[in-house]
Amino acid sequence: MCIRAGGENELESVKNLMSMSLMAIIADSLDVDIDDIHNSDRLQEDLKMTPSSCEDLEKQIADIFDGLQLDLIQIDTVGTLLELVVFNEFRDVSEYLPKANLLLHPAIKSAA
Repeated sequence: MCIRAGGENELESVKNLMSMSLMAIIADSLDVDIDDIHNSDRLQEDLKMTPSSCEDLEKQIADIFDGLQLDLIQIDTVGTLLELVVFNEFRDVSEYLPKANLLLHPAIKSAA
C-alpha cells in the first residue's frame, strides 16, 4: 500500500512529507514562523541564518535525516536544501531519479 501526500508519484509524496519535517526544523533553528518559509527563500539573506543558527540547523538535520552532514553555507535556498535532503534519502536508487547529480553537491559532507 502506498500513501500519497499530495504528489503525482511516490517520490513527490515522500518529498512533500520530508518537506514538512524540514520546514519545522528550519523554523525552530532560525526562529521564524513555519508559514513564512518558502522554497525560494535564501537561508542567509531572507531567513537571516547566523553562524550559530547554521550550526544548530546542521545538527538537527543530522539528527533527523540519518546522520546527513551538510555545509549549509554552500546551500543558497530552502528548495535546494530540500532537494539535497530528499535525494540523499534515495541515494541507493539515485541513478533512476531526475537530478541525481545533486548528490555530488559540495554541501554534502557525508551521510550515514
